[in-house]
Amino acid sequence: MNTSSQQNTIHESTMTTERQTRCFEAYMNVYKGQAYSSKEHEGWIQDMMRQYPELCQTTLVYHTEDRQDGYYDQRFGRRIYGTDDKIIDCLKYPIPVYWGRPMTDMFDWGAVHRGLGYNEAVASSMPEELRDTVRYAIVGKVKVKAHGDLPERDSHVIHTEGVNLETSETAAFKAMITDERDSSDIMHEYFNRHRAMLKLIIEAAMTQTKEGERAFIQAPMIGAGCFLSGIPGTGLNINDFLQQQIAAMVSVLNMAPREYKFTYKLCIFNTEEFNNDIIAAYQKIADEDKRFELGLNKGGGNVLSNVPFANPNQKVFVVNAGDLRSCIGNGMSNENSVEGFIVANAKGYNPQWQNTSFLHNPYFNPDMFRPKESEERGHQVWKETMAW
Repeated sequence: MNTSSQQNTIHESTMTTERQTRCFEAYMNVYKGQAYSSKEHEGWIQDMMRQYPELCQTTLVYHTEDRQDGYYDQRFGRRIYGTDDKIIDCLKYPIPVYWGRPMTDMFDWGAVHRGLGYNEAVASSMPEELRDTVRYAIVGKVKVKAHGDLPERDSHVIHTEGVNLETSETAAFKAMITDERDSSDIMHEYFNRHRAMLKLIIEAAMTQTKEGERAFIQAPMIGAGCFLSGIPGTGLNINDFLQQQIAAMVSVLNMAPREYKFTYKLCIFNTEEFNNDIIAAYQKIADEDKRFELGLNKGGGNVLSNVPFANPNQKVFVVNAGDLRSCIGNGMSNENSVEGFIVANAKGYNPQWQNTSFLHNPYFNPDMFRPKESEERGHQVWKETMAW
């Protein structure tokens, strides 16, 4: 198939098997190395995609508080981005592998253009400070591959992004940590941003549950660890940021509507990375709130282990600490992080969790780019959060 016909196949709205196969091939061609930890895993993903097309059907959830309409500014002769514009730009034009900068040794811009129809200039056209105002989560079904005594299982994955303060060059860092702001103002802003992320996770799970069902959310400690590695040297205390995360968790547990039936399990893989008071505070929440559980260290803190699949009337949601600037999966098999482990079984560390969440990349679900048209056809792919 020539380049123009392949792009037409990728961008057509009907999710035929041929179209989805071409889309998968287009994505795989983008990576210079092996995308998955094994070719067998990659082949199984394609088989699942053909057998279960619903695995590509995702829902995007964004904050109703962020809602604003775009318009054309006659004075300056340019369009002002609205919420829809910013989200669609993020969905359509990701930098495939982004570790604080485009990792062009790991992907091919030529293959991006040939397969997905955009180039580096287009991907960089929206200013980073506008991207920083976009908050959303993508959620969808996954199949989990049989492994050992474990049968093939059904689950869900929620993809969202924490507050990224990895370096002084991130958009969030530049927006939040300035000379004009004192520490209390910075902490207030950080609390609001982290709370918004937790709320998105809960709301995303609620979009997939029916009456009589409960959501079990299993999440890593998004926003900690490397997310805060840009803080030393600023005069701010990392522990203060972690305390704001705790306060945000308490807030969402207290404020989430009572009709929301969920359990939020926070997984902390290595408690030695944190002060004892941080762990004790989370343990206190677990003791006092039945909607919160705490998993610690290798025994209970691996977000990809001890996933409770067997409970009736309960849907399971594993949370991917992703990067909305990249494709879902980011560096894939070379991504030595939660995202790589969840999406591509990076390093082969979690064979019990080989799954189909890579199919949540937006080009597999073209309705994501046309939410209003999709809603007019009776299929709502974008949803706003409730106000709470």
